[in-house]
Order: sequence, then structure tokens, then C-alpha cells
Amino acid sequence: MPNFKLALSCASLVCLVAAPILAAQEAVNVADLVEIDAAPLDRSQAGRVVSYSDSLTEARPAVVSVYAKSLSSSLSREELLMQQLFGVRPRRQQAPQFGLGSGVIVSGNGYIITNNHVISRADEIKVQLDSQRIYDAVLVGTDPSTDIAVLKIETEVELPSIKLADSDQIEVGDVVFAIGNPLGVGKTVTMGIVSATKRQEMGVIAGGFENFIQTDAPINSGNSGGALVDAKGRLIGINTLIQTDGASTGNIGIGFAVPVNLAYSVMTDLVETGAVSRGFLGVGIESLDEDKAEFFGVDSLNGALVNQVNPNTPAAEAGILAGDVIVELDGVAVDSPSDLRIKIAARKPGETVSIALIREKTREEVVVVLAERGGDGQIISSANPNARFLEGVSVASLTDELRAEHQVGDEVQGVVITAVQDDSPYVRLLPVGMVIQSINGKQVRSEQEAAQALKRDAKNMFHVAFRRVNRWVGVEVD
Repeated sequence: MPNFKLALSCASLVCLVAAPILAAQEAVNVADLVEIDAAPLDRSQAGRVVSYSDSLTEARPAVVSVYAKSLSSSLSREELLMQQLFGVRPRRQQAPQFGLGSGVIVSGNGYIITNNHVISRADEIKVQLDSQRIYDAVLVGTDPSTDIAVLKIETEVELPSIKLADSDQIEVGDVVFAIGNPLGVGKTVTMGIVSATKRQEMGVIAGGFENFIQTDAPINSGNSGGALVDAKGRLIGINTLIQTDGASTGNIGIGFAVPVNLAYSVMTDLVETGAVSRGFLGVGIESLDEDKAEFFGVDSLNGALVNQVNPNTPAAEAGILAGDVIVELDGVAVDSPSDLRIKIAARKPGETVSIALIREKTREEVVVVLAERGGDGQIISSANPNARFLEGVSVASLTDELRAEHQVGDEVQGVVITAVQDDSPYVRLLPVGMVIQSINGKQVRSEQEAAQALKRDAKNMFHVAFRRVNRWVGVEVD
């Protein structure tokens, strides 16, 4: 079993537990701030490159050091809730903890992309530039599903920013450079090549969207959130993690970066709307093997075999059936179930897409209008905005899997909280794993029932179960 290590320097910092710093949203158009150079690389053999210094001159100043501090006086979200609602004494707090990572300035007015795990439990975030000046950073938003976070610093001068390439155009063998602050030694550039693309289903981000670029450019602790750039000095990825052999925690030549196209899409949503919006199709899918490919009449093992179509979803409305093999999305080949999942999630709710599929050994095309994927992977009806529950809170009907995941007994009925955004006004009141059994005396068994039971602009009374303890909770809803 391979070992993975997030490329982050920590001193006892628990890096994967989310904690808010400050939510900041501006009415801006990200496309007006970020410089994109989507031109393909010149991969001809004409001339011999003896130095990449010129290419890196603009890229290097745009990479910054990110310092995350967790204060000893702070209680975790769960500890605070347990203390306030259930009278449970929090554990003794430790001394302040510090983490070091990197970030990339992508706009002259101070937007920075980094990894979520770099800042996920920080109470204070500071950013150091090449000039050695240190700035307080505001956390604009995070997306744990891709391990991307966006920071903002305020300055009176235009900051050095990096150009973004089109990461869909990179090829195995392209020369790349990793820029960051490994092990706290200072700004460092290392060189390698693209070793592979579309590294999916690695199990590093639970329930997330993994589509990594693999590189042998040396990446070490502290490189998390830093830049992976091409031979022209353009950003192609955000360095995120390394694979280790279990005997050591250092670089062995297998590093991974989030493609910049994905990171940019996440950034745009976080800056412009405060949340990441993803398309939703509504199918269960699996891989093909030789027997299945022969039975369903496809020529290769590529594609995604539909094993379930959920009712009242875009897939059902478009007539997709169990047994269909999805082979293309808008004319682009679907390599695997993970590839389809990532391609659908990259689209926006309400978008119309064309899906090519093999049905009974015959190629067909269907047109689908995507819905919105909720934080728990469930559909959110775009036609019924009242079906949404609380701002920044995702809930789901209890299933056997969710009961096991959140340790909910069979005697408890209701909806379980599956995700809470850091900037939600209910973040300290409603933790993940809490089951809402009734709202204002009405039993709730689905998100729609929960939303309908709410009184807007009023105080609501929730009957909840958490850690096998029942409690009444007053929730003010604007």
C-alpha cells in the first residue's frame, strides 16, 4: 500500500481539520484579474536550451511562503459545541502550533492560491513575499474536495503575479519546475518532467476530486501550495503531496500537483460566489473489464458503465439507463468512471451537455441539463430553491453507510449533517455528524422536508442527536 504525505511542514499541526479565519467576498470578475496564456508549448527540437533562468524570472517572485498559526486559546469546533450544548469539558489545550507551506499569487491585487491543508486549522495566516515583507492574509474560501484554498492580502502596490497555462495541454515528458519553500530553507526551484497526468482514485482526498499531475521534480515538506510551472514559467499546477516508501518522509521522485485549470475554476467560484458549484448527473457508475466490454458491445475498456440511475435526476430525465456505457462528454472521450465524475463536476449547474453512450451495442447521444451537486454528493434541485436547507449546511437522509460513518444508532431517525462550510453562520452550532430529528415539532426525513419545516426570519427549535445524546437546540434563521 503506497504512503502519501502532504507536502506541508507542520509542528504537531493537525492539517486536515477545517477551521475558519475570515470569510471575504468581493463583487469581482476573476477573469479580469488573472493573466492566462493558453498557447501550446513549442516542443520542437530546434535549438538547445542551456538555461531556464529567463523563464523563471517572472514566476519566482509570485511564489510566497504561507505561515499558519493555531492558537492555544482556541477550542475546536467540536470541543466548543460539546462544551456549550452537552456540558462536556474540553481537553487541555496545547501550546500554539505552527505550519509552513507555500502559495502562488495569481492576481496583482493579492489573490493567492494555496492548499486547503496548509491553512485548514489556522487561526492566523501570514504571507511572506520575496521582499521579506510579511502580510496578514484573509481566508477567502476553501474547497476540501480539491484541497484548494484562496487567500487575499491587501497592499498599496501591484504585486508580482504568475501567468496561468492550460493544464489540459501538458504532455508526459514536458520539463517542469517546482517552486516553493521546502523545509523552511527559503525560495527554492527544482526541476523535473511531467511523469504522468490524470492520476485519479488515489484515495488521498476522501470523497474528493483527484486528477493530479505527477512529476519527479523534487517536492518536500513546505512545498504544499507552491507552483508547478512549465518551461515558459507559466503555472500548470499547485504542488500538493508526495508519495513515500514508508521508510522516509522525504522526496523519492513521486510528487503530485492539482492541475491549474481545476484550481482556477475553484478560485473563481470562491472569489465570485463564496462557494464551489458543481454539476450533477445522477448515475452510479463502474469500470469495464473484458467480459463487461464484450457483453455491452464496446471496443475498449475505456468509459463508464452505468449501474444505477437515480430517480428525479438529470440522467433519469434524459433517458439514460442502467447498462449504458458513457464514452464521451461533449465530444471528449471519457477514460474511466473517475474521469466522468471529474468532467461532470467541472461543469456548472444548468449547463447543457451532450453525452455519447453505447446502448445494446449501438452508439447514441443524449442531451442532459445538469443539476447542482450538494456537499454530500446529493442533488440540489435548481427548480426549487426552497429545497435548500441552511446557508453552508449540507444534510442527507440517513442511510446504512451514513449511520456507520457517523455512528448513528438504528433508533435515530432524521437527516444527518454531512458538511458545514467554514463561513456558514451555523458552523459552531451544527457539526458534521449531528442528526436533526425534528424542526419546530415536525419530523424530517429529507433535505426538502427539513427546508420546508424551517421558519425564515425566526428562531427555530431543532431536536437533535449527537454522539448518542438527544438535545433541543434553538437556531436563528435569517
